[in-house]
Amino acid sequence: MERLRLAVKKDGALQFLSHLDFARAVRYVIIRARLPIAYSEGFNPHMKLSFASALGVGVRADEEYLDMELRERLPVKDVVEQMNAQSPDGFVVLGGKYVDARAPKLMAMANYAVYRLTGPVQAGYGDDALQKALQAFNDASDVMYEKVSPKDARKVRLINVKHHVVEPLSGKTDGETLTLRVGILQTDEGAIKPQQVWEVLGKQFGIPLDADMMLARRIGIYHRRGRKNQSLFETI
Repeated sequence: MERLRLAVKKDGALQFLSHLDFARAVRYVIIRARLPIAYSEGFNPHMKLSFASALGVGVRADEEYLDMELRERLPVKDVVEQMNAQSPDGFVVLGGKYVDARAPKLMAMANYAVYRLTGPVQAGYGDDALQKALQAFNDASDVMYEKVSPKDARKVRLINVKHHVVEPLSGKTDGETLTLRVGILQTDEGAIKPQQVWEVLGKQFGIPLDADMMLARRIGIYHRRGRKNQSLFETI
């Protein structure tokens, strides 16, 4: 078997698919492209296909990764062309690379994601005020977020946002639009969602944003070791 790693883009209407529906759409693309994909054995065989991580509904991705196992080694260029010829709008295969079958799984490698968050901010809120608020967040040693269980409001878990947002936040205002760049680290304790970081900045740092009006775009996903972010291709 040949293990091929692909970088893909998820955009447009596809951002509103759940992860399971997106995975199903990718499987249809592979079938239509007539690739020699490998299947598991047993009574319910499935494609040997895996993703780096699950994207939330409504989140676009400039670069997502997936691994597939092929029964024969095809030129990467041919795989990219065949898949793109059969892809729906919003799905693009950007490139690929064969990796060792013993290489760590993508889900074990992808531990750092960078997002661009965009949403409305109160008119008149300028860049000077924003930079002061972001500096206060960046200087804080601890920023706590109360995560309430959607099934039981009595169950509350405290998350220290600073354990996951390990690089300084940056951003700007443009009229009544706020744009932030946020990196989120996955640890053994889990991670925090972009929406939760957005909410924290409004409630605890005084940025007059609308907590329910935010669009997220994942602009990169990496393996973070120490302070260095590595491409999921580079870590092989």
